[in-house]
Amino acid sequence: MLKKTLLLISTTIISRTALAQTQSQLFEPLRTATNIAQQFDFYTKFVVLFIAIILSIIAFLAWRKKKESKRFLLLAIAFGLFAGKWLLKVLDLFFSPGQFFADAASNVFELLILGSLFGALFFKGKK
Repeated sequence: MLKKTLLLISTTIISRTALAQTQSQLFEPLRTATNIAQQFDFYTKFVVLFIAIILSIIAFLAWRKKKESKRFLLLAIAFGLFAGKWLLKVLDLFFSPGQFFADAASNVFELLILGSLFGALFFKGKK
């Protein structure tokens, strides 16, 4: 019984070590990509914010042109929420980095954005 227990424990330890090494090798290319992306993170946040603001303005202007289209309104809301999220992320760079805008708040924004996009895709407007 003791031999079986020791065999089971040693097999478990060896297999976990081998699995950890395999996983480490599997994700190595992602580490390289992450390190490269991290070098441009500061600038990328500003670019994404700028694009989100432009898209929200375009969607808002499209909604103003066709007021009866609730789809454009939902798109404008989605892009506005997206721009708001990235504005908070950019502000987070300057005010208590990483603590001002937590992941939980970001997830709420993303849920609202997805809800607005879902509504824009499947909303049946007047014909």
